[in-house]
Amino acid sequence: MTRPGFLNSIAVAAAFVLAATPLCAQAQQKNASMMLDWVIQGTHAPFFVAKEKDYFKQAGLNVTIDPGKGATNVAVSVAGGVYNFGWVDMPSMIRFNAQNPSSPLIAVYISFDDSPLAIITRKSKNLRKPSDLNGARIAGGPGTAVHDTISILLKAAHAENVKINWLPVQPQLFGPMVARDEADGTAGFTNSNIPALLDVGLKLDEIYAIKYSDFGANLYGLALVTTRKFADENPDVVKAMVKGLNRGTIDTIKDPAGALKIMKARDSMMKDYVEKVRLDIALGLTYTPWVKQHGLSTVQPERLKQTIDSVVDAYKLPNKPKAEDVYTEKYLPPVAERMVK
Repeated sequence: MTRPGFLNSIAVAAAFVLAATPLCAQAQQKNASMMLDWVIQGTHAPFFVAKEKDYFKQAGLNVTIDPGKGATNVAVSVAGGVYNFGWVDMPSMIRFNAQNPSSPLIAVYISFDDSPLAIITRKSKNLRKPSDLNGARIAGGPGTAVHDTISILLKAAHAENVKINWLPVQPQLFGPMVARDEADGTAGFTNSNIPALLDVGLKLDEIYAIKYSDFGANLYGLALVTTRKFADENPDVVKAMVKGLNRGTIDTIKDPAGALKIMKARDSMMKDYVEKVRLDIALGLTYTPWVKQHGLSTVQPERLKQTIDSVVDAYKLPNKPKAEDVYTEKYLPPVAERMVK
């Protein structure tokens, strides 16, 4: 006969194991830091959905997410090891790598399948295509993404002779200048500049975007990046980060209203309508017809080559990087997990 004392010992030991399990799982969590491209807005919902729903934790990560101050700042911060990951548009990353060959970045997950680059104007200005921009006053001087890559759009649209009257002002002045008719339009990302015009009183049906992607300059946009060194040394962390972001992206696509509730809960000052428009634009760039058929972050080799070639030409870079030095699929979850069902 088994002694009662022996059974009690087994029960105590089992209880100890069960109680210790969460602590062990918690101890196995690895820390990872993430820097966004800009101040936290509706565009960034996939990251915060993943964090709110513990997708990063379920993948083994404790992720901190901080705002950024533009692509170059993010690239420098990640390359310097201040952050493990960053959200950077592909053209900026390619340019950064060419200028900083000793600390190259690599994209491990492409969020924006289409480019957000555009000239955003008022419909009343009757600017509908790149050739219409000759002499137009566009807010966005040297150092801004569209100013520095406008040759890509003009070349794709066979409008190389167009001369734009660039107005070099700070981004926060773009919207007010258009509202006061001091500028005919702005240059930047659709998910940033269209909401900026809404913020100063324009209505959505008063705004028109001359998009790079509509004229053959179909570049890849925002991507999750890290350094090649960090990825090589921490493959499990990179896979976990990608897995969490992928799940957060799918949930945001399937329930944008729920995603915005999560964003509003962390920042009650967000304007509901403006952020809804911002997220709608971002999801349009994310969930494209190609992605619907082939899955998130499924890269087309020819498009990646076009992105690289266009950036090298626009910035007059001394060397053209290989595709495998710009983007890698090795950290992605299976295609089945990247389909929105």
